[in-house]
Amino acid sequence: MTVGNHTVQRTLTALAAGAAAAAMLLALAGCQRSSTTAETAARSVSVARAARATIEIRLDYPARIRPRQEIVISPKVAGRVAQVLVDVGQRVTAGQLLFTLESIDYDAQARQAQAALESAKANLTRTSDSSLSSQVIQAQAAAQQAQVQYDDAKDVAARTQKLFDAGTATRQQLDTAQARLSSAQIALDAANQSLSLLQQKGGPQSTGLASTQVDQAQAASDLAQSQLSNTRIVSPITGLIASRAVDPGELVSSAVPAIVVIDVSTLDAETSVEEGVVNTVHVGEDVTVGVDAANVSGVAGVVQSVSPAADPRTLAYTVKVRLSQPPESVRPGMFARVSFPVDRRVNVLTIPNSAIQSESGVQYVYAVVNGVLRRVDIQTGLSDASLTEVLGGLSEGAVVVTEGQSFLNDGQKVTPAS
Repeated sequence: MTVGNHTVQRTLTALAAGAAAAAMLLALAGCQRSSTTAETAARSVSVARAARATIEIRLDYPARIRPRQEIVISPKVAGRVAQVLVDVGQRVTAGQLLFTLESIDYDAQARQAQAALESAKANLTRTSDSSLSSQVIQAQAAAQQAQVQYDDAKDVAARTQKLFDAGTATRQQLDTAQARLSSAQIALDAANQSLSLLQQKGGPQSTGLASTQVDQAQAASDLAQSQLSNTRIVSPITGLIASRAVDPGELVSSAVPAIVVIDVSTLDAETSVEEGVVNTVHVGEDVTVGVDAANVSGVAGVVQSVSPAADPRTLAYTVKVRLSQPPESVRPGMFARVSFPVDRRVNVLTIPNSAIQSESGVQYVYAVVNGVLRRVDIQTGLSDASLTEVLGGLSEGAVVVTEGQSFLNDGQKVTPAS
């Protein structure tokens, strides 16, 4: 009985061992079939075709948006501001009155000069039609008048010099007073000479001198009228008031920028390029401009001018680009980026940059040939942000892998992704 139980136990143990071995063999067979299936299954990959395209290399340069014109306006004569008729942001037209200066003094000078002109003309008429004695009387009156004007001018010049020394008068006011004194001196000398000639000789010489006095008086009258008209400051162009630095009651001179008028009918982007690039930039060339502050990019522009000489400080060449229909958000003074095309290849064979791999200085791609990967060494040319020119190694229409090449092997079966 004991022997029989041992026999049954050994039999059961042998059967269990055989079942385990069989199960192991089946598992190994299944693993082998799975491995074989994985090795033979084609892997899906992203691909692109080698195709002809245009490649363009562009360089970006910082620029500044400028108005077409920017005019700084200052009065030609000194004076106190009487009226300011415009403000910042206002649109003005050419010839429109911007502000005026107090004109009382200039008006008096103009009337005085006109009176002197009329007197000189009358003197010329009397000199031509009267006797010598009458001419002498007129010359004496003219000399006396010239003496009075000289004394007055001398007194004004002396007072102005004192005010200038004290710091309460400007250089321009002093120069004006001295010029008036010099003019009065000339007029006095001419009047005295005329009287002397009449007293000594008389005759036609007095008529010629009177004619000269008329010419002098006419010039003085024209100058006075010009100064009077210069108290009215007008805009030389049509545009917008960019800045205003004058107010009523303020003293101004020609040295003070009073108002700035800009013409924004067109805008320019002004930039500078180095000597290695300037010869690739040409007038009339199409470029693109981006303005980050206005949140715009790709604004069309045309090269308007290229400086023929470099700036001695920066050693760069100034380039002006005229913007074509820029958005209203683009304003003068904003920073911009001008993109210049420096090299261009048309209708060349290209592939995506992502398809190209490099090993030991050799560039290659994985081409898909009949569903199998083939490593192909290539020669490349120009590249832009997305494409590279292929000079050799591939033909047009070749299919190349564009993603995950690091996990692929030459000879591996693949399926191009749709």
